[in-house]
Amino acid sequence: MTDPVPTLFRGGRIFDGRRFAPETDLRVADGRIVELGGRLPVLLGEQVVDLAGRWLLPGLVDCHVHFREPGLVRKEGYATGSAGALHGGVTSVLEIQNNPPLMETRQLLERKIESLRGVSRVDFAPYGSLTLASLPHLPEIAPRVAAVKCFLGCSTGAGGVETEAEMRRLFSGAAGAGVKIVAHCEDNRVRARAPPPAPPGRAARHALRGRVGAKVESVRDAIRVAEQIGAVLHLFPLSPAEGGRLVAAAAAAGQAVTGTTAPHYLLVTHEDAIRAPENRFKVNPSIKSAANGEVLRRLLADGALQGVGTDHAPHPLAEKARPYSKAPSGFPSIDLLLPLLVAVHDRHGLPLERALEAVTRAPAEEFGLHRKGRLETGADADLVIADPDLRRQVDEAALPSKSKWSPYHGWELRAFPQRVFLRGVEVFRDGRVVGAARGEPLC
Repeated sequence: MTDPVPTLFRGGRIFDGRRFAPETDLRVADGRIVELGGRLPVLLGEQVVDLAGRWLLPGLVDCHVHFREPGLVRKEGYATGSAGALHGGVTSVLEIQNNPPLMETRQLLERKIESLRGVSRVDFAPYGSLTLASLPHLPEIAPRVAAVKCFLGCSTGAGGVETEAEMRRLFSGAAGAGVKIVAHCEDNRVRARAPPPAPPGRAARHALRGRVGAKVESVRDAIRVAEQIGAVLHLFPLSPAEGGRLVAAAAAAGQAVTGTTAPHYLLVTHEDAIRAPENRFKVNPSIKSAANGEVLRRLLADGALQGVGTDHAPHPLAEKARPYSKAPSGFPSIDLLLPLLVAVHDRHGLPLERALEAVTRAPAEEFGLHRKGRLETGADADLVIADPDLRRQVDEAALPSKSKWSPYHGWELRAFPQRVFLRGVEVFRDGRVVGAARGEPLC
C-alpha cells in the first residue's frame, strides 16, 4: 500500500471544520496534519500542492449511509459506495445495515469489518443493530461502534419496534452498555390510521398524509423514553420541522438528545418530488413542504441540529420505476454531498461555514471521531480540494455508485471535489479513484 508523502499545501482557502482560517498553508507528514500557517517554507523531500485559491476542506463525514453489504451488494456494496463517497468529498462513513444480516452480535460485526479491508476506499464504521436479539450482546458490540441503530417504525429492510415496552427494553439495554442510540422514528400505530391509498396517479401525494404525524409522535415518544431511562439519543433523518423543534427543545432543556437531517429535506419540496420521474425522490420519511425545509435550515443554521447525512440508499432504477406503492424508498446521494451542501447555501442562504461544518466537524464530534472532520495539528490528513467557482451539470451516468442514476441528474452544482486525500495519500482525482482501496475501521 502506498505510504503518505510529506506534502505542503499552499495558496488556498483553508476551512478548518468551523470557519475559513486566515492561514493559507498546511503541512502533512506520516498521514497527519503537522503544521498550519502563512507562507510556510518548503522542507527537504516535501512535495508541494499549489491550491491556486481553491478550497482545502477536511474530508467529509457522512453519518448516515446504507451500502447494503453483506446481503444486497447487487444494489450497492462498499466497492462502489465508497468510490461514490470520494466523488462527493466523503472520506469517513457511518453505515447502517438495514438488510439481513443485521449487526446483532460482535461476531457478525467483526466479520463485516474484516471483510471490508481492501474493499472500502474510505474509512468506515458500521453501526450496531439495536434489536431484541442484540440485547445480550450489546456490552461486546459497544466498543466497536459509534452507536447502535434502532428502527422505531417500519422502514425498508427493517420491521421496526411495535410497542413502547419494547422500546424501553431496547433503550435500557443501550444505556446499560453505555452506547449512543441512533433512531429512525415513525409510529406504526399512526401509520396504520392513515387514510386508504389515494387514487391512481395521486399516490405520491398520499405519502404526505398521515406520515408527518407518525414521525412527530414517534420523535416525541423516543425523546420522552430516552429521558426517563437516561439513554443518549440521536434522531435521523429528521424530516418534519416539528420533529426538529422537539429535538431542539429537549436539548435546550439539558437532555442528551441530538439530531441530523438530510440534503433532500433542505433542497427539495414535495412538489419537486411529485414531479420527478420514476419515483426518484420517493424516500422514507417523505419530503415535505418548502416551509418545512425553511424551518430545518434555520434549525441547522442555529446549531439546533448537529449536521447532515445523506441517507444514501440506492435501488436499481427498474425497481424505483414500479407503481408508487410498490417502489422502494431511498436513492443515491453520497456522490454529491459537498456540492449539495453548497447548493443549500447558494439557493437558500444557509451560511456557508455552517453548511460545511454540518458535514465535517459536527458529525465527527457527534460520533466521537476525534481525528476526522477538521484541519488542525494532529488530525488525520483527510483533505478535499475543490474549486468553488467551477460549475457543472450532474451526469448520473458518470457517478461511481452502482445504480448509475440520480434524482439530481441535470442539476447545475458547484464545488465538486477535484482531489481527495485519505490519511495523506491521494485516493481520488478528476472524477476517478486513485490507487488501491485503503479504508480502515473508525472504531
